[in-house]
Amino acid sequence: MNKITRVSFQVARVAAIGVFIASFSACAMNRTQAHAGIGAAAGGALGYVLTGGPLGTVAGAAAGGLIGAGVR
Repeated sequence: MNKITRVSFQVARVAAIGVFIASFSACAMNRTQAHAGIGAAAGGALGYVLTGGPLGTVAGAAAGGLIGAGVR
């Protein structure tokens, strides 16, 4: 397994755990907040996979959160 595949798998695993935990805490949130949290987690994971750095992670999380909050 090469380094990129290993890192991608670890990021995907952390994102999946984050979504799982967020689903339990979603009971205390309204629907918009839950979607924004899931979008931020997915966007952060995707941003890290694409860029490999913290700037891409933060930008992906911000974009994912905004997109997730807009989902109805």
